[in-house]
Amino acid sequence: MAIVNHCRIVKSMGRLSMQPGFGIDDSPPHALAAVVGAQHLLAVFGGIITAPLLIAIGMQLDPTDTAYLISSALVISGVATLIQIRSIGPIGSGMLSIQGTSFTFVTPLIFLYQLKSSSLPTEVVLGQLFTACMVAALIMLVLVQWIERLRRIITPAVAGSTVILLGVSLVLIALQGLQRDYAANGSAALLAAGSSFGVVLLLALSGKPALRLCSIVVGLAAGSLVAAQLGLLRKPDLVSAPALFIPEFLRYPLSFDLSMVLALLPIFIVSATESIGDLSATATLSGIPVNDRQFLKRLRGGVSADTINSLLAALFSSFPNTTFSQNNGVIRLTGVASRRVGAYTAVMLILIGLVPAVALFVQALPASVVGGATVIMFALVGVSGWLMIGGRDADRRTIAISAAAVLFGPVISSLVPQWDGAPRALATFVASPVSTGAFIAMLLELLIPRFTILEPAT
Repeated sequence: MAIVNHCRIVKSMGRLSMQPGFGIDDSPPHALAAVVGAQHLLAVFGGIITAPLLIAIGMQLDPTDTAYLISSALVISGVATLIQIRSIGPIGSGMLSIQGTSFTFVTPLIFLYQLKSSSLPTEVVLGQLFTACMVAALIMLVLVQWIERLRRIITPAVAGSTVILLGVSLVLIALQGLQRDYAANGSAALLAAGSSFGVVLLLALSGKPALRLCSIVVGLAAGSLVAAQLGLLRKPDLVSAPALFIPEFLRYPLSFDLSMVLALLPIFIVSATESIGDLSATATLSGIPVNDRQFLKRLRGGVSADTINSLLAALFSSFPNTTFSQNNGVIRLTGVASRRVGAYTAVMLILIGLVPAVALFVQALPASVVGGATVIMFALVGVSGWLMIGGRDADRRTIAISAAAVLFGPVISSLVPQWDGAPRALATFVASPVSTGAFIAMLLELLIPRFTILEPAT
């Protein structure tokens, strides 16, 4: 969900508030901080629970693994947020930046799992994925130290084409879940999907920012009510559920696969540039100058926190963590940028995650409700990718690189795994169209010379 708002925020940087009512180091009354913290929670909750749920649906994991992934995502997001806002040495931005499971990794993780799960047990494949995330996060921790060069490598062509592929892939995943639900439940699934879709669309078009920020949560709730009336909502087994959720260290066995690391690394790099945009917007909203070396240090700390938090997430069998841009909308809405607010949000996330019933209720959501509530958001992801490229104002070189990445990413990822003579490692490396497209864009960015005059494509 961070990507959806990222482009809007970057384009409106000049209109962002420069004088918040409470700055990052101010201490608003605890009651006020708790209320504003709850608003941040509502803004990010839908995204945090939906990302692991979509991954679990796409991988068709059993209820036990699905519930664990949801609870772990909430707890780790809370811990990661504390690391981000408090700054531990050089790690952390020291700003009100909420962390959560990134949608950027949803499709690559699903494609990699589907490729391997046909020949390996679930726990082995998940162990390989989490190990690959750990290694890629450690590599990124080194690369982040040269953040200025990283920003030059990930150009609008690279970031935009990757986001376009991500949006299209996410829409397809949502529609596939809806198709499976329709095959099982008929028109009732369409009614449930339509209700969540309609509510999200209505709130997304609302003139009230507070309603737009919580559109996914409200859409999921509305779709769930309709699904319950139609008999589609599964009743959670609360009786046999434990009283408290405890994240497990290395729940799945570690297993190194270099091709998985190489497939995920481009996504980590693109995700880092997304975080740069989110953190820049947060700084502007917080009244912090963004053109000095002190901000560069803060930026490096913030992206480093992303990598450390992704490493922490993998150690506790949760998926990569990154900054969310939804909380920037809440800062702008409330005028409160205090880190105390972020601490309250973090504690709320941890407490909610420690209650197993929350994950069980989320897990009970039909795929049609989840798909209906998120398909608009995923479509907007693809549109924002086009805007990142520059839209109609993009030069011909940017358009050529983006078009090649968007075209050949899916083609290669669909054809190579079907080739009988293809090495297993190569098939794994190109399994995801998003990862493959990102790699192609980066390669072309390095190989195609920059012309002196870059005329617009139009």
